[in-house]
Amino acid sequence: MNHVLILSDTHHIVKSLSLLIRTEPFLHVLDATRDVVRNINHLPDNSVIIVDMNLENMETLIKQFSGKYRIVLYSGSLEIIDIPIHLQTTDCRYFNAYTSPEDIIKILLGCV
Repeated sequence: MNHVLILSDTHHIVKSLSLLIRTEPFLHVLDATRDVVRNINHLPDNSVIIVDMNLENMETLIKQFSGKYRIVLYSGSLEIIDIPIHLQTTDCRYFNAYTSPEDIIKILLGCV
């Protein structure tokens, strides 16, 4: 089972992704409570962290956790210029609001 932590300041993104993730029995959503975020270095090894590209500290989060956890970047649009740079310089995956739910699940499971 993979654990998924969603880091976003936008409530509807967290809610929508959480509902989707809960449809897959091999994925478990970790609630981004203060305790979890404060102890983020102690997540289970098989954790995936979804990082909203609109977070102000996105770059710091990617650098801090990309070696320890799988990082998946999320964007609500197609028009973020920095996406290719992040994908080339890190081992991150990416999806946006237009990615099919099936493909999002595959990305989170590590199939893509």
